[in-house]
Amino acid sequence: MSGESQPEIRKPLMTTRQISVAAIFGALAMAATGLGLQLPGYLPGVNFNLVGTFLSIATMAAGPLGGIIVTFLESFVSPVGFYGWPLYWPHIFLLALFYKRLYNIPNRGIRIAAYWGVTAVALFFQYWAWFFLYVYVFRFFPNIWVLAAFNFLGGAYWVFLLIYALIPSIVLATFPDFVKPEWRFPYLPQVTIATAIIIIIAIVLFPGAPS
Repeated sequence: MSGESQPEIRKPLMTTRQISVAAIFGALAMAATGLGLQLPGYLPGVNFNLVGTFLSIATMAAGPLGGIIVTFLESFVSPVGFYGWPLYWPHIFLLALFYKRLYNIPNRGIRIAAYWGVTAVALFFQYWAWFFLYVYVFRFFPNIWVLAAFNFLGGAYWVFLLIYALIPSIVLATFPDFVKPEWRFPYLPQVTIATAIIIIIAIVLFPGAPS
């Protein structure tokens, strides 16, 4: 009858294409890490690997779930195992939160500059989660502040920024249709804010390793 409301058609969180993209880049991340395609790092288990490149492109093309799938698969061969899996999520959520806006910037140069800016902030945001892991769980440093100075002033952050932003920004500039954000993720702003709050609380309550 014309007066009856039609049942709502629910769209899946990921399309077949997006799942395929996430799986492919997850496999590439596993292969790169498993084969040791990385530069030696500055702490046990901390290497300059390529997972940031793969999770960034997957997040751009398939949304937060795409990036999460990539990091889940990479965790099977990661030196830190599944300890590190959720620690990539702050970067994934923040990049996804702003990506649709920056993708629609008409000027390509400004769009790429905006991508680097968002990636720099997202990586900075992610770093604090890893600081907590290496100070409180693995106890490689006595407190978060020493590790933060070591990373941000010692240059490691800038190397990772190149890994996370260089190739993805080239893909964005040359193959924009491939990374067009046609995905959806419910409550993304709320999830991102909740992630930030959890990290801040952890830093305030547990700034140093237990004695």
